[in-house]
Amino acid sequence: MKKIIYFFIAAVAFHYSSYAQYTAIPDGNFEQKLISGGIDTNPVADNQILTADAMAFTGELNIANSDIADISGIEAFLNITGINFNYNPDISSVNLSNNTSLLTVSGVGCANLASVNVSGLANLTTLNLRSCGLTSIDLSTNVALETLNLRKNNLVSLDLSQNVVVKDVDLKLNNLSIIDIRNGNQANMLHFDCDGNSSLTCMLFDDASLIDRDAHIVWFIDDLCACLVDNETECTTCLNTLNTNETAKMAFNMYPNPVNGALHIESYVNEADLTICSITGKVLLTTHLTKYDNIIDVSGLASGMYLARFSTEHQLDTKKLMIK
Repeated sequence: MKKIIYFFIAAVAFHYSSYAQYTAIPDGNFEQKLISGGIDTNPVADNQILTADAMAFTGELNIANSDIADISGIEAFLNITGINFNYNPDISSVNLSNNTSLLTVSGVGCANLASVNVSGLANLTTLNLRSCGLTSIDLSTNVALETLNLRKNNLVSLDLSQNVVVKDVDLKLNNLSIIDIRNGNQANMLHFDCDGNSSLTCMLFDDASLIDRDAHIVWFIDDLCACLVDNETECTTCLNTLNTNETAKMAFNMYPNPVNGALHIESYVNEADLTICSITGKVLLTTHLTKYDNIIDVSGLASGMYLARFSTEHQLDTKKLMIK
């Protein structure tokens, strides 16, 4: 009988202790956001939350624009499927590796955010960290990632080779020198923007020769910036060629722009091609360019914004073209 009573007491104690465990919330503004949202059931701020309260919360946790500097304690929110911590500029690091149910992560406008850990988030489909301070990020385990926005950070390299379903990528305005996109999903890409990366040297594709013919893709790749290649050896060869032969660099002068009839293209390479596409990527006109002056009749195109793509064997240059 005594054994039964002891067992009962132990079971009750274990049950109580498991639900009475607390998780520290050191940032007062973070805790206040949880209290005001009814997530932290204790209305008195005490720099902690019942772990059971955190685990009970599902859906998106929205803590945007709340003057939060530290989201420590987020590790207890095991069942959230989304988190929005936009415009908390004092946050410097975020570790979401414990939140394996996450589908979406947004931290737009966190200017001092230098470190984000999204390792192990195999279900993550959308990551938006625009206008932050990231210098690196590991996306190798985010195999379900479809939409990636890392515009206006300080990234110097990016490996997307494990992101086998990614289709919408914005890397504009970083410090990227190399991008690896050999993920087997090139044919399914919809949008890729890496404009504003003046130090970009090489972009590694599954098949770089198909880039200028993927009409359904809108590629934005800066002037004179990158060798488009299939492997590291080709990257080295291309860079050596560019360094030793200045004329091998892609260089075009297009005028007038806007234009309403004859478009002049000055090409400074021997062999190149011009493709004019709609803003959605539909090919409307293609022509071969010779060195120096080329005159292209665009009078048959309706007024509006277009994309003019200039391509050589290893490089792609996209410019915006306005037709009046």
